[in-house]
Amino acid sequence: MQKTYPQTHSGRVALITGAAGALGSHFARRLAAAGCDLALTDLTIPEQTIESLAEAGVRVYADAVDLADADAVAGFAHDVLAHYGQCDILVNNAAYMPLIPFEELTLQEFRKFEAINVEASLVFAQQLAPRMKERGYGRIVQIGSSTTGDPRPGFAGYITTKMAGIGFVRALAAEFGNCGITVNAIHPGLTATESSRKHLPQALFDAVKDLQLIKRTEVPEDLVGVLAFLTSEEAGFITGQALNVDGGTQF
Repeated sequence: MQKTYPQTHSGRVALITGAAGALGSHFARRLAAAGCDLALTDLTIPEQTIESLAEAGVRVYADAVDLADADAVAGFAHDVLAHYGQCDILVNNAAYMPLIPFEELTLQEFRKFEAINVEASLVFAQQLAPRMKERGYGRIVQIGSSTTGDPRPGFAGYITTKMAGIGFVRALAAEFGNCGITVNAIHPGLTATESSRKHLPQALFDAVKDLQLIKRTEVPEDLVGVLAFLTSEEAGFITGQALNVDGGTQF
């Protein structure tokens, strides 16, 4: 039996990056269930997500965008505004996260971490925040990582840029505090998705699980309710925060 949710986001438009992946697709379905129209992007058009949403009558605008290309990012944001006339919610979910030993991390590779994990979020915010200000409502959510508080070898590029995301959230919260726009981060623990399973060893999942107070591997369903709350009107007095949703690993 399919779960139903109250229409807390009716009339809102949400842009979600990384929407072809398991986490992004779950975010899309949850916000759609709350009443959002959606703008979705990833390296490839998230066809499976679009099909499942279309069957439920959800309006979806989607395109393939390389988040390492700042001009393409700005172009997609412009297209979303042209298509819907608004964008109320920005979920910076996409991330570049290969496990690379420090001695093998080239400057070129590090700059790819920066472009996807930090710069794309900046470009999206610069393009969308003016319209949010006009409407007096905006929710920006950065999907961070608990690795910023529990660093491990091989994650230098990822952790460094995820820490930059925390600074980005706090800086934007100060910029937009009086504009009806909140900016927050969600820090998942190590979450089992197709991408993380592909790039990371099972031993790492087991080690992280042992550190958690809740002794099971995190899954995307553990995060969607938090996102729905932070993007709702009820969360209008919460900004500049980084919420750990990691089974009790970080405090």
